[in-house]
Order: sequence, then structure tokens, then C-alpha cells
Amino acid sequence: MKVFITGGNRGIGLEFAKQLSKKDWDIYAGCREPKKADKLKKIIPEDNIILLDVKLEDSIRAAVHVLKTKLERLDLIINNAGIIGNRAGLNKVEMDDHIETFMTNTIGPLFVTKYCLPLLGKDSTVVNISSLMGSIDDTSGGSYSYRISKAALNMVTKNLQEDLKGKGISVVSFHPGWVRTRMGTPVAPVSTKRSISGMLKVLETKKNIDGKFINFKGEELPW
Repeated sequence: MKVFITGGNRGIGLEFAKQLSKKDWDIYAGCREPKKADKLKKIIPEDNIILLDVKLEDSIRAAVHVLKTKLERLDLIINNAGIIGNRAGLNKVEMDDHIETFMTNTIGPLFVTKYCLPLLGKDSTVVNISSLMGSIDDTSGGSYSYRISKAALNMVTKNLQEDLKGKGISVVSFHPGWVRTRMGTPVAPVSTKRSISGMLKVLETKKNIDGKFINFKGEELPW
């Protein structure tokens, strides 16, 4: 089984690589600075680490070109690369911050999937790492660019599922939980190990997840 993980050099992406390597998956990972991906190099071959900046279309196109020279099919894409953006409230929102966050968190996963489409087939799965903060039902406020980008990513999931279901391809949005990563901060209650093992368990069962927004426990969330 073959997987491509974006943002695979740290946090959630790195833990996906760790756990999938123990399941004997063939792992490919994209990141912005492959030469500095020391932890990832201990898990997968250095040749499987591909230069990728998901907010740049040329970078996505080039990364997928490299992928196509290495494999003929992907069983799983994990669109994990993302940024938190400006956490401030309404008075301090910034246009540039919104554009960068939206390009990274929303447009990036869409175009990674678009260019990887020739590698996807029946029973392939596309995972978009979203967040409960992108749910319209969430009422905690602040972090405008992050929330908006993740809400839009959920729409990407719904659209992709409609367009790809005829090919037997599943698309799902995951809320990984509030995870202890550089983005999630050290006070977050969920470890990367617990989050990723939960998501992989859900993916292994593949029970009623197509086009859904679910958490790492497999519970469906409100859009």
C-alpha cells in the first residue's frame, strides 16, 4: 500500500509516517525543506521525501511529477500540511494572513488531489486534515483565517466526494483532536500517537466515512 503525506516532516504528518511504516506501507512525504527533515529520514528513505510547498501550484505540480516517476498508484493521500495563521480576534485580522492561510489549508489540498488524480483509483482514499474549529457549529471565536480555511476545506471534501465517488475513491475530512504539536501547543490533551492511531483505525474499517466530517474516534461532526 502506498501513501503520500503532505507536511510529513513534523507533528501529525510525522506520526502518520511512523505508524504507517510499522504497517509496512510504502510512504512518500512532501515538505518545504527536505534537507532538514531529519526525523522523517529515520522513518522513510530520503529519496521518498519530496520538496513541496502546497501554497504554490508549480511546487505541487513538480512534486507530483516526481511521485509519478516512482509509482503508478496511490492508495492514500493525507492532505495534512497546514498553518494556524493569525490567532487574534477581529480587530487584528490581516488580508495577507487570510490569503496565505487559505492557500495553504484549502487550495493546497484541492490542487494536490487534482494533480494526483491519475494515481488514484478504485478504493483509494483522500484524507483532508480539517479541524473542529472549521465547524459552523463551533462558537469559540477568534482565529478567523484558520477557521475560515478549514470550513472551506470541508467544502472541498464534499465537492471531491461527489466528483470522485464514481471512480470508487473515498474522500473524508478528519478532526484529529486538539493535538500536542507545535501548532496545537504543549497543553493540548491529545497525543499524536493517540490521534493518528484513531484515524488509522477508522480508515481501516472504512465504514460509512465517504464525504463525512469525523473526528479521530470515528464520530461524525456537524459541518
